Amino acid sequence: MRAGMALATGGACGATVPAVAWAVGGAGGPVWAAVGAALGVLGGSAHLVTLRRALAGQEDDLVAHVRDVAGRLLTVSDVVPEPGRAAVSVPSPRAADDASPGPGPGPGLGSRSAGSVGAGSVGAASLRTSARAVAGHPVGDLLERTVVDLVATARRSTGLPSGGDPAAVHVVLGRNGLVRTCSGRTAAVLGWRDEELHGQPLAGLVHSGDLAAFAAVVDAALAGPRVGPERARVRVRTARNEWRVLDWSARTAADASGILLSARDVTDHARIEDDLRYQASHDPLTGLPNRTTMMRLAAEAVVGAGPEWPLSVLMIDLDRFKDVNDSLGHVIGDQLLAQVGPRLRAALRPLDVIARIGGDEFAVLLPAAGEDGARRVAERLAEALDTPFVVNGMDLHVEASVGIAVSHRPGRPDTCTVEGLLREADIAMYRAKGEGLGIVRFEPEYDSGDGRSRLELSAELRRAIAEEQLVLHYQPVVDVVEGRLAGVEALVRWQHPERGLLNPGTFLPLAEQTGLIIPLSRLVLVTAVTQAAAWQAEGHPVQIAVNMSPRWLAHADVPAEVSAVLEEQQLPPELLRLEITESVVLAHPQQVLGMLEDLRSMGIGLSLDDFGTGYSSMTHLRNLPVDELKVDRGFVHTMTTSPEDAVIVRAAVELGHNLGMAVVAEGIEDADTLAEVVASGCSLAQGWYFSKALPAADLIPWAVDRFPDFGNGEPAARRPRAT
Repeated sequence: MRAGMALATGGACGATVPAVAWAVGGAGGPVWAAVGAALGVLGGSAHLVTLRRALAGQEDDLVAHVRDVAGRLLTVSDVVPEPGRAAVSVPSPRAADDASPGPGPGPGLGSRSAGSVGAGSVGAASLRTSARAVAGHPVGDLLERTVVDLVATARRSTGLPSGGDPAAVHVVLGRNGLVRTCSGRTAAVLGWRDEELHGQPLAGLVHSGDLAAFAAVVDAALAGPRVGPERARVRVRTARNEWRVLDWSARTAADASGILLSARDVTDHARIEDDLRYQASHDPLTGLPNRTTMMRLAAEAVVGAGPEWPLSVLMIDLDRFKDVNDSLGHVIGDQLLAQVGPRLRAALRPLDVIARIGGDEFAVLLPAAGEDGARRVAERLAEALDTPFVVNGMDLHVEASVGIAVSHRPGRPDTCTVEGLLREADIAMYRAKGEGLGIVRFEPEYDSGDGRSRLELSAELRRAIAEEQLVLHYQPVVDVVEGRLAGVEALVRWQHPERGLLNPGTFLPLAEQTGLIIPLSRLVLVTAVTQAAAWQAEGHPVQIAVNMSPRWLAHADVPAEVSAVLEEQQLPPELLRLEITESVVLAHPQQVLGMLEDLRSMGIGLSLDDFGTGYSSMTHLRNLPVDELKVDRGFVHTMTTSPEDAVIVRAAVELGHNLGMAVVAEGIEDADTLAEVVASGCSLAQGWYFSKALPAADLIPWAVDRFPDFGNGEPAARRPRAT
């Protein structure tokens, strides 16, 4: 009795949470009267000791009354979420409860008083704060745990998730599918107020394409737990006539009178996922499906094809597109491709598929199109390219070579497979390109028996780069005046697991067209620098020259990549030489000039390769920070038979020396040509007359055998030589 009186006295001093106290205690009797009053005085720390003392020995009564309150809450059938609040709104007690006296603000839970957290609201945060105030006492700990359980149970009975997620949308449907009530978050997300949705079918707001998924979730809830899908992502129309994407789940209400739906707005997340899927399946330049998507769609189309409804495949390659890249630059080439793709798409039927499969190559799938239909489409595509493309103020004319393959041809089982069709279309396309025929349908006699199309070779090359099947051989550059090894040029080879060692002419053009040249170039650089570092560690410093792909220069920060590789391998920059072609300088003079300046400032040697083939680079030559010219083999190897070519070589040698550069004559294959080169004043020579390109393991023995002073510690580097 003394303890109860103390609590009652303390209760008069604190009226901060009487509504909460009454909501918990209700008409629970003297113990809950004391607890209710105690919760009211928690704002005053002077009463905590008194409270703890009063609670001593009351565990059993407290547990009983908390369980009683929980039971009464669970029997209230019309408990609903209070709009906009993370709490459970409890209606006023029944008449039997109203008759019971209690220390609250009045006989009904709906009454308010100053400082209350809301009429009839069981606030989880408030109750937990109150319980923690008596932490340390067993009854206080019990009170906190029980209140948490109580609130979670009440939430489950109303359809709210146990966590009380304030960002979720909650809707209660009757078993007839009509809305009974919804949370305040519904208005925030969808714009619909509770009174606007009440009595309306929620399915009426669902996108027609998602109705089946939405119905499946609702049906699963009616069928019971673990039956059917648990969640569905559904588009719902807002009051602003927009679509929002909601992730829905459903379960049957506690009294089985309806369905409790909960959802989160995942519109932004879904948009990001859609963007990522689109990027993974489409070519970013043209907006067309990419090669991966085309292969998947082709596999599906082949399954649905047959002798009466064949599938035709077209392979399209733009003629002389490389000239556009070389003369105008890759930026103009990309802008041209960005127009070509949509124009070709516009010439096709809605059910046809066109994809960019790499570089300037496109593939077209024509379902239910035989030979005649496929040719008509090919002619229509060729006609679509007749109108010039306007790029950067220039009119560019484009033509194409087209190969046709048709499925389910008698006696050709390969035509029933995706791989077989693509291979045949590829073979036909290259016949059209090689003979200038425009459009060619595949015939068996066109098949050389190689068994590999460019598409297959592209896939194999991609795998070869990843699995390091590419190797480097090194062709010596000889100083014929001093009789020494002046350096080596790294030349890539493909050690094919089935076809043996392949020369670069077999795969480098394909790598340039497909973009594989960029990872291939990086691999060559790393391999060459690693080998140069190994030779230096063995006491044989040799300068290695690496060819720079035009595409790599146009799409990468080459100086940064080169610097990183040199630093990683600890190779002095003077032991690396990079070779560029005239076409790169002509296409990207400003971009290339900046990169070359950066590379030269690092101490790396720079060569202008195939000099003489560009015909118009003289105006740029004096501004390039290169220290070496390499005269193209096309002029060198005919010096003894063509006086005109001999004049060109001598002029190139004199020009290079006058500009303070070293000059290398490429393609020397016999002693007579070497004599002509030396007579022109050129002392650096390269060609099969000295050696073919050698594997790394064979180069050093070759150099030791031919040059007595090789390996004396002096770097084998090229230097300008004027005569």
